[in-house]
Amino acid sequence: MKIVQISDTHLSARGGRTQQNFERVVDYVNHQVRPDLIVHSGDIVIIHPDDADDRAYAHELMQRFAAPVLVVPGNHDVGEPGSAPWKGIGVTDERVAAFEEVWGPDHWRHDVDDWTVLGLNSELFGSGLDRETGQWAWIEDVAADVPDSQRVIVFLHKPIWSALDEPVGHAVDIGESRTRLLTALGKMSLAAVGSGHLHCYRQTVRDGVREVWAPSTGFVAGEGESLPGPLHQLGIVEYDCTGEAVRASYRSVPDLEDVTIAAVPEVTAAIDALGHSTVG
Repeated sequence: MKIVQISDTHLSARGGRTQQNFERVVDYVNHQVRPDLIVHSGDIVIIHPDDADDRAYAHELMQRFAAPVLVVPGNHDVGEPGSAPWKGIGVTDERVAAFEEVWGPDHWRHDVDDWTVLGLNSELFGSGLDRETGQWAWIEDVAADVPDSQRVIVFLHKPIWSALDEPVGHAVDIGESRTRLLTALGKMSLAAVGSGHLHCYRQTVRDGVREVWAPSTGFVAGEGESLPGPLHQLGIVEYDCTGEAVRASYRSVPDLEDVTIAAVPEVTAAIDALGHSTVG
């Protein structure tokens, strides 16, 4: 089985540079990589989870892939947990419901041969919503149901493990939910965890589990925001699942420019608009 992970597309009904990049990714994936499955690890829409036009248009664009596409939400798709979410955009039942109306369940299981692929909503962890309780119960049920013979790959938007040694002005991983989630996932034959959110590529192995940060297809982190060490380039990740082994490889897509957010006017305009709107 071959899986392609794309992430942080930041698509808008107004088009622009992120859509141009996305169209190049679609062409490359369809004609060069030809995967069995595509997983989008969140931040599908440009900025605001309440923009129904962006969500509908992004869904229309995603139909251009030849392979089946499964998605998990990012903070820009449903809001994020915590007392101080980015720009005050917190995760709510209504935002998750709006996501599910277009994309389907915010967490899911997909079995192919000897592999089980799980998608999780990272924005529920620590939210205190009833939906978080429901997702925890589902994770425990899946952990009890998946046989030891199945190898498991998990996709979610924010990394499970801590991404930074020092706090910054926004959430960069799932925080205190990490211990509980790793305990649950440890009941299965976990092979890899793929996440997005950080707009860079990195791969490491933790206790035999391959951890992958997928790059964005939209833009790289700007000056002062990028993390030291990872690869700051746009692209995709290809997973080759053969037997019990999983290999993850960064793929550079032709003609993608490694621009920062400042060079994408559609994104900066959407952020500026938040200062003139009521969030909640």
